[in-house]
Amino acid sequence: MKTQGHVFIATSLDGYIARRDGTIDWLTQYPTGSEDHGYNAFIAGMDGIVMGSGTFAAVLSFPEWPYSKPLVVLRA
Repeated sequence: MKTQGHVFIATSLDGYIARRDGTIDWLTQYPTGSEDHGYNAFIAGMDGIVMGSGTFAAVLSFPEWPYSKPLVVLRA
């Protein structure tokens, strides 16, 4: 049996997705309108999501939960 997987890592040049204060405003400061830039097609091919606890905490502040895939949260 052959297993194949894909990994997508969102990170900034300093190795983190959030600013030092934990905010991710740099990801949301530019309006995208109705464009998803291929994200919906990309995420449709994933089986699940792995994210750090800091990113998870930031996502919990969103008006609605943006994911429908199984989620694993990592913490240090």
